[in-house]
Amino acid sequence: MHRRSLGRTNSFLFVLLLIVCFSCSESKKTTHVLFVGNSYTYRNNMPKIFEEIAESKGEEVSVSHITRGKYTFYLQSKRKKLYRALHNQDWDVIVLQGSSRDMLRDSARFKKKTYPALDKMMEMIQKNQKDAKVYFYMTWPYRKGDPKTKRFSDPDSMLSAVAAGYNNLRNRYKVPVIPVGKVWRNYAIAYPEADLYMKDNSHPSYEGSYLVACTMYSAIYGKSPVGASSLTILDQDEYARIQKFITKQYRTPEFQFYLKDSI
Repeated sequence: MHRRSLGRTNSFLFVLLLIVCFSCSESKKTTHVLFVGNSYTYRNNMPKIFEEIAESKGEEVSVSHITRGKYTFYLQSKRKKLYRALHNQDWDVIVLQGSSRDMLRDSARFKKKTYPALDKMMEMIQKNQKDAKVYFYMTWPYRKGDPKTKRFSDPDSMLSAVAAGYNNLRNRYKVPVIPVGKVWRNYAIAYPEADLYMKDNSHPSYEGSYLVACTMYSAIYGKSPVGASSLTILDQDEYARIQKFITKQYRTPEFQFYLKDSI
């Protein structure tokens, strides 16, 4: 082969190698995810479970959370830590979770505290995180409903109120909702032997947090969690059952309805 032809071939191979390397680096871009919420988010370190599920499915992801027990949207809106995070770091995904009881309160309180708090938070996000995908995280009902309010004293009536509250937020802020509460309740009905709750009938067991993390993965990435590597607590059959259930739930019209920005 002539030197000129050899040189052209080498140049072509070098350019091709650069293109392949560039494509690989682009496909491996890290997704930065921020969870904002309370113990329904941080219990069992759900954000870390989500991160491990995503990584086991081949995603490059970095997950952080700003959480505090019993915190509402109103209380989160006052946290300097939240505003520093929104101002000092770029996020690809932001998931916002409020108090379950927030959604059960009368509309006057909601308008007086919850809406102004979220107005403030959303303004900050829109100002500093224009490229971030924002989601609301719909919580689940207590195992026996809310004992403090008669009309929500069973799980289905409580979930109905919680879902309606998050749907109102979806329409007001044009932000999709990850319908964890709906998936949770459907799983509890389909598999009554499963125990998603801790003894307080409110917080998630590890199984519950794993179900939440799988739901988050499907909603955020638009993919099935089936095949995600096992962690350390549940048995293989339990992992597989949850993964398959979430996959079916993700494909339902109801799940997709909530993932739309608004009606």
